[in-house]
Amino acid sequence: MKFQCRLLFIFSIWLLFGSCAIHDKEFDNPLDYEANEELGIDTPSLVFYPKTQTKTISDSVVVESFIIFNPDSIGSFAGVHLQIEFPNSFLALDTINPGLLITDTSQATPLFTYSFDGTNIIDIYTYFLDTLKLDQEGTGHLANLIFNPTGTGNDSIRYHLDACEIIDHNDNAVEMKGDRSAEVIVQ
Repeated sequence: MKFQCRLLFIFSIWLLFGSCAIHDKEFDNPLDYEANEELGIDTPSLVFYPKTQTKTISDSVVVESFIIFNPDSIGSFAGVHLQIEFPNSFLALDTINPGLLITDTSQATPLFTYSFDGTNIIDIYTYFLDTLKLDQEGTGHLANLIFNPTGTGNDSIRYHLDACEIIDHNDNAVEMKGDRSAEVIVQ
């Protein structure tokens, strides 16, 4: 009986301490300005989501573009020009769709167009058009970029921040202070 009690006690202690593990979770919320600032990405900024994704050659690669403002200094904007570079060695551009933030209140498609240089540079131009408001305020989703893998590889989709421009309805520039790329791994 004493042996069974000791065995039960030892097993309980082992279960209590041996099964405890501290997990280091990595969250990837593109709208979390604090997490972005910890990574050295100041606001206002342009970020891609997800930060990293692994796909097979038969999958589509979807990358979302977001504009991030700090809640205590939310800016307003009416127009956006994004210049994006992607690795054309293993990705081919398929489709670009407008994001939810720039779609007006009646859910109509905004003035949204893009140009593709045929190799690896995409220029997206979008303007917020609404019958009630002049500007859009806040943090949110600008565009979806959909790519088809053409081979295997590992590289990043990036903003050319110097060529990107955010403007308000008076054509005043909103200074972008940071950006975050998206790593794509195709196996």
